[in-house]
Amino acid sequence: MTRAPATPAGPGRPRASRARQRQRLIDACISALHVHGPSNTTVEKVVTIARMSPGIVRFYFDSKAAMLVASLEYLAAEFEEQLLGPVGALRATPVPALERLVEIYLGAEIASARKVSVWYSFWGEASSRQEYYDICGQRDARFELLVRELIQRLIEDTGSVQLDADAIALGLIGVLEMLWQGYAFQTESTIDRAQARRRCMAYLRSVFPAQFPAAGGAPDADDLPPGAYANARLHEAERTALFAGSWQFVGLERELAARGDYLTLDVPGARALVVRGPAGLRAFQNACPHRPHALLAARCGRVDEITCTHHALAYDLAGRATHGAAPALSPLELAAVGGLLFVRAATGRPGAQPPAPAVAFHAATLALVAAAPPAVLEVDADWKLVVEQWLDRPGAVAATAAGAEFEGEAQARVAAGWSAARYLALGSPEEPAQPLQSIVLPNQHFELRSGCLQVVLVLPLAPGRCRLYLFDYRVGHEERALRARTYLAARLARLRLAADLALAASIQQGLDSVGAGPSPADRLPAPLAEFRHIIAGLIPGARRHPGDPP
Repeated sequence: MTRAPATPAGPGRPRASRARQRQRLIDACISALHVHGPSNTTVEKVVTIARMSPGIVRFYFDSKAAMLVASLEYLAAEFEEQLLGPVGALRATPVPALERLVEIYLGAEIASARKVSVWYSFWGEASSRQEYYDICGQRDARFELLVRELIQRLIEDTGSVQLDADAIALGLIGVLEMLWQGYAFQTESTIDRAQARRRCMAYLRSVFPAQFPAAGGAPDADDLPPGAYANARLHEAERTALFAGSWQFVGLERELAARGDYLTLDVPGARALVVRGPAGLRAFQNACPHRPHALLAARCGRVDEITCTHHALAYDLAGRATHGAAPALSPLELAAVGGLLFVRAATGRPGAQPPAPAVAFHAATLALVAAAPPAVLEVDADWKLVVEQWLDRPGAVAATAAGAEFEGEAQARVAAGWSAARYLALGSPEEPAQPLQSIVLPNQHFELRSGCLQVVLVLPLAPGRCRLYLFDYRVGHEERALRARTYLAARLARLRLAADLALAASIQQGLDSVGAGPSPADRLPAPLAEFRHIIAGLIPGARRHPGDPP
């Protein structure tokens, strides 16, 4: 039987053994520093704790001073590796980064009573030892810089420009330091780390309530920070998550009664052109394939073909090119619900069902005609403030039968562009004296009263500024009393809209004031609270909650 040759020790084994012994001495030195402090720590005390011979210390360190510096450098490197590195990697998302920072900074790995007391011991000696001052100072400087950067990024993400990043960062560091000081005078068995984390998060929540909701409680995102109504990054997130691919009202089906009748409207993600062709209604991008100017500039009309005189192009009513080298017109998705027409950009992915506002089923029984081309208004207020006026009216409730079939869509409201995600009804169809209203989130309001239909679309134009399309439809009846009642109903709807817009603009000015804060959330109607909760989830870096879409 042949015996296998013995495995050589190899060059790595002695080095690994030496590294372990050196680390053993450093660990023992930290324990001695915890008990005796730097001045009273001796080599004898260290080797006693390490259970090693005194002579072996000289093999690894030139002196006691070198051993102490090595121990401090070890703690600094550990702090860099376990806190500054992982938290710094999350700096693009400041809320998770700050939560992680608090968790690690107050955790047992780098904040044991033993290690914390050693940090303070070295700081106490730093005035007379330059190497201690350099190591401790560099660690603290990097930490302070990281905290300040995260707070500044969070302020920018939330648009809370009235806040002072330096003051908030200093406050957070002060809270953490006070908690560390408490650790230094306790034993591991008496430290309540969970309570320490709660106290630290309470500080952050007092400054950013929507971003740091209370653990285990209802999210505090029923309110939005004032800066959310004029935030460039949130503005882009809303356009992408809520408006891109959302269903938007463009007109009434009866407006396109004859072959060649068309309607146009610029909506999020699309310049819509809806035309009646030989095979029925079709929707296309109202844009020349060569340069994206509008092919048909008027709101409505009748054509035999769609042309671009600038590039000598022509298309039939099915969107096919009939003259000039050009691709077919880009199609849009089109839906007719109760006589109301909705379009959306073709996303190439499954999406929500077309909206079915409650007014559609009642408006379908009326012979409505356009009273005038839609009015276009620009308002110095964020689009959300206009929607909030609708949702904050007394009696706002979640829709019942009209929207129940889309309840499942509400669970994927952001992922599906929030098209038809939730329906809200105000008033009652059983009470004809009361107007019947529907709000199709995120941005459309329908009101039917006394033979008059008003539709309002509010679109984000810029942070803190929006554009509205106002459609007025009336019963095309010649009876004088009905015409008078319809006229008064339309006038009343316009007056209320004007009041809503004036209030939204006033609120925007107030939110832009330094020191403006959120309104009390405990009295918010449920639809408004849900709306704000969804918006809060879109704030860059915002904390996600269980049940939120990805």
